Amino acid sequence: MANEKNLIPFDERPEAEVRELGRRGGIASGAARRRKRALKEAADLYLSLPVTDKRVYNKLSRKGVPPEDMDNQMAMLSGLHAAACCGDARAAKVLVDILGDNSQENPAEDQLQKARELLEGVESAID
Repeated sequence: MANEKNLIPFDERPEAEVRELGRRGGIASGAARRRKRALKEAADLYLSLPVTDKRVYNKLSRKGVPPEDMDNQMAMLSGLHAAACCGDARAAKVLVDILGDNSQENPAEDQLQKARELLEGVESAID
């Protein structure tokens, strides 16, 4: 490795330097946590905003979603559902994960069963 001679293990550094590096690491860790929390709050706020696109609003309305539940989160779930029904396995997996399927006995069979149930629900809604 290049410049390996420049690396000094913590047990060979002075105690004050180790303490200072730990303090800096703690400060950086706190800043990263705050950034991550702010991003999560912003995403939560955005997803809770009402749908403004009339086409998306009408599509959700045709699917039977009540007007008070029409937000960006519902639109996103509707899109995931449509993609999963068209055969997108990753969208189906995301939906199953959102539903909280944590059974460990036979997860592949459980996911297959959930996908079948979703498809049956879509087929009955189309009829």
